[in-house]
Amino acid sequence: MGTMFIAVLGIRMLTRLKISFVLLPVAMTVLVGVYVYSLWATERKRAADTPTEATSMLMRDLRAYHKKRGSFPTDLKQMEGAVWEKNRNREFSIENRGLRHRNYFYLYTQIAPHRFTLWALPMGQARDEAATYFVSVTPGVHRTWKGAALVHDSVSSIKPDPSTIDLGTLGLVEQPRVATHQPSR
Repeated sequence: MGTMFIAVLGIRMLTRLKISFVLLPVAMTVLVGVYVYSLWATERKRAADTPTEATSMLMRDLRAYHKKRGSFPTDLKQMEGAVWEKNRNREFSIENRGLRHRNYFYLYTQIAPHRFTLWALPMGQARDEAATYFVSVTPGVHRTWKGAALVHDSVSSIKPDPSTIDLGTLGLVEQPRVATHQPSR
């Protein structure tokens, strides 16, 4: 009777041990999966919080509007239907001259029918990791200034068409000029 009891106890322990060998890889797989998912979710959140500058695309669209209509728009809302598809979620501010997109705030100002300026200001928690841009654009040439993210006090005092000295005071440095039109042959 004693050997029978030991044999049954041994079979039960062996059965439990087999279950442990099955559950251990399952538990390890779940643990690795949760760890990989947490890394992925953290990276997605960081990428969503990081400002992504789209000044060149906005300039491209504004130049397309100029080519169609013969002048730059007085505000960004005029771009809807002409160059941009109508979007109910697109919210404009500051008399339809301001637009927030991918953690950047863009402030557009038409200076003349054939010239505009554009501020690109980083927003959000990761704003210090991004640059501030100021662009002065005509149909053929654009001048770009770039600098660190402006402090909140400086943002409220920006001018639509600042002088080179004003831009230097804000810490922006002029980048090499870019001609966008091809000389005719």
